Amino acid sequence: MISIRECVTKTDLRKIKDKHISFVSNEVEKRIDFYINLFESINSFSTGTKEITIKNAVNKLIHVKQYNPFIKIIFADQKKFDETKYLNLKKTLLFKTAAQNINLVIEKLKKLKSKYKLIIGLDLSLASQIKLDYYNNLRDIYFKPIDFLLKKIFDYEEWFESLAPDKDWGPYQLTKSLGIRVCGYCNRQYTFSLSKGKNKITRPELDHFLPKNEHPLLALSFFNLIPSCTICNRDCKGKVSFSYTDYFSPYEPNPKHELLKFDYIPTSYLGSIGETDEIKVFVKNDGAKLEPGLKNKLDNTSKIFEHNTIINEHKDIVQEIIRKRHISNDSYIQSLQKAFPDAKLTLEEAYRLAYGNFYDEKEFNKRPLAKLTKDIAISIGAIKKSTKK
Repeated sequence: MISIRECVTKTDLRKIKDKHISFVSNEVEKRIDFYINLFESINSFSTGTKEITIKNAVNKLIHVKQYNPFIKIIFADQKKFDETKYLNLKKTLLFKTAAQNINLVIEKLKKLKSKYKLIIGLDLSLASQIKLDYYNNLRDIYFKPIDFLLKKIFDYEEWFESLAPDKDWGPYQLTKSLGIRVCGYCNRQYTFSLSKGKNKITRPELDHFLPKNEHPLLALSFFNLIPSCTICNRDCKGKVSFSYTDYFSPYEPNPKHELLKFDYIPTSYLGSIGETDEIKVFVKNDGAKLEPGLKNKLDNTSKIFEHNTIINEHKDIVQEIIRKRHISNDSYIQSLQKAFPDAKLTLEEAYRLAYGNFYDEKEFNKRPLAKLTKDIAISIGAIKKSTKK
């Protein structure tokens, strides 16, 4: 696992977050206003109100194609509403139970309007227990009564995910701006974003660290959208219910990405000198040195993403590092520097030539297996662990 905060500067992260909040907020505010207007209008309908009057009163603020699906969701049986049946908006007993308490719904929607920007920018990855409790109160006390509206208000699947790459913002722009070109959960798969005009080519999946079906308030929240590969997001994590108590987010503080480290043990003599791939690669953490809650989160996260199983499909990388160390008597990088004196290779340049990957931890987001490569190189003594902060 690599840390997004280690690869994106504080200034850049703030700018990207602010742009995301600004764009998403415009759409979310329109949707909140639509529902406030809808329920206030319902409150004002009399027995004799005509259908055309009702239709004109409620169809405002959002796109015409959104009217029917946005209104239908308040009905217990959505078939009770269609374009010709606006009169059913006077029959509140046809509404879902939560939608029948119209004044409470309006109150909660107005409360949401005062909090939605905070929610979109809410950073629970740096949260104290007080901040987590604050979010839980927002979710369970303030906005539970309008839970049935939240999927439409904070709409990831039908709105945000479908935005074209040539729009002002969307998943392509978000992931490209972050520059996380490798999955944050595994550091194995490329996750760059490519498009041609409005045509989509490829981009990372955006994993909802806290699942959007359980936390609809956070479906569009910046720090809840994790650029990831399909294997990690769908095959490994799938529908597992994550929490900040039990799992570790790539947005959480992780200096130099060192909370989880790769290591290996040879299972034969030939494996120990890099002649064969008779080695076992594994993920470890500092165990007893860690606070128990953090260790538990790291262990759970590593288990969910099958780090120990999947990384052994890359034993060839580890084997090559071991072999280079053995044949050069622990001086492979120095040998490269001496072999090309005119090039005046720095440690970072020589390392990249030697191992085909990036030395600086801030660049682990640029190429797959950058973390594995450096962790193993340090483990076998091919390079020294950097003390530079």
